Amino acid sequence: MAKRRQSWCSRNTAPLILACAVLGYGAWLFFWQPTPAPGEAFGDSEAFGSPRASPGFRPVAPLRVEAPLAAVESPPPKKASSEPQYRNSSLGDADFHAKVDLPAPSLPVPNLPETKASGAAPLVVALAARLKQIDGALVVISSAIAHADDASRLRFRVVTAAEDVVPLVSQLKARLAKQSLASGAASPLKEPDIAAVDFGPWTPRVSRLLGGKSSSRKELFDELNFAAFYLHEVLPGVPRVLYLDTDVVVRADLAAELASRDLHGQPAGVAEDCSQKMGKYVHMDRLKKKGVQQDLPYELKATKKACVVNRGVVLIDTERWAATNITGAIEALVAAHLTKSKGPLWRSGVSQPPFLLAIAGRYHDLGAEYNVRGLGRGDIAPEEVDHYKRLKAWSSYFDKFLRKCEFNCCPGCKGWALSPYVSPLAHQAKILHFNGRLKPSAFGRRDTAPLFPPPAALGSTELAAREQRPLCSCGPKCLQECSGLWWKYLPPALD
Repeated sequence: MAKRRQSWCSRNTAPLILACAVLGYGAWLFFWQPTPAPGEAFGDSEAFGSPRASPGFRPVAPLRVEAPLAAVESPPPKKASSEPQYRNSSLGDADFHAKVDLPAPSLPVPNLPETKASGAAPLVVALAARLKQIDGALVVISSAIAHADDASRLRFRVVTAAEDVVPLVSQLKARLAKQSLASGAASPLKEPDIAAVDFGPWTPRVSRLLGGKSSSRKELFDELNFAAFYLHEVLPGVPRVLYLDTDVVVRADLAAELASRDLHGQPAGVAEDCSQKMGKYVHMDRLKKKGVQQDLPYELKATKKACVVNRGVVLIDTERWAATNITGAIEALVAAHLTKSKGPLWRSGVSQPPFLLAIAGRYHDLGAEYNVRGLGRGDIAPEEVDHYKRLKAWSSYFDKFLRKCEFNCCPGCKGWALSPYVSPLAHQAKILHFNGRLKPSAFGRRDTAPLFPPPAALGSTELAAREQRPLCSCGPKCLQECSGLWWKYLPPALD
């Protein structure tokens, strides 16, 4: 009798049962076992119990960072053994020799504290301010914290005069704490990381850069106006620094967007603005004719038609900045500018023109939104309006607010420039910059309510007043007073 053939299933019953059992057990482990706590998942059971964890932010494991920061007090610098000279040591008639390779003063610096976010680098934000400029510094810090998803990643370092180091930090922290309490939050925010650095050791060197008649604004002839160019020395060991002027308002998460931003090998990141050109500020023909290039540590790449950048917002790779010797180039340019035989090299400005020349062709463009500037100006040139129209950033609605400037115009602008100044990019800004003579603090508190176009007929008093109220876009068909955006972030005064 023929033997009955067995099917494949009957021959492999035992292996199939075993395989199903293994798969079932694996599924049970995956779906039913508890997930490790976030701190345990990163091998740190105290990740959320640390005093560094700030209330109001989602906790994640901290990142240990070893880079040092400048402390509050700093000893005087070591005296240089000799005065460095340029290849052409004769810089003209003025007794001026810029010290391009002066060794950085030795500063005791603590380690950066750990951050909450795993894999999230901290960002050092540097300001330069005296005690009398505390309101500006407060607005910068307050607005940066307000827009930070994790404020513990921000480390604020204020470069200041020796006598202001202690009171400045004390008052900054006290007023920010008062703002936190006044906000009515369920729990006050953690005290921000703020420290001050004495700029005294650099004052003798920087004081040589002050002089000339390129500006009528006396506040620009201050050593701290050049502090941004020395941060690689003032904050040793810090690989990346974001410098901000004290007349800006932050509207972005700085650490999230800039702490790890790729600068593509350049020493700095800045916001390029093509509404103005280099030739507006610098005598490029004179620069070439007087042979200034031979006094510089590297070849300039600036041209008359190059777009401008502004030194009020600069993201600095300190190692590349030092290696390129940007500071040395700035010092040499100012030296030439102040001599009778070669200067003046620029039409207006103090620290801005030499920075423009030195950084040209050596920066990464962060995008115009990182420095929406001019919010302290009283007028706007017709060619600037044309530029924004070509970019399709200008609304015809804005034209209803403009008049020919008559009362508070820039030199030579009467009857030609348009007033008030209108910023069509303000509603898209990540950083608003109130550079210019019309600082918000000087004209009283303002709100942010949208404005209606003025009537066709205005008296001289009203026209003069409107020329001193820069306007910011709040949409394609919306304008508001720019100063209201600044006042929004000013903490209350101390009792």
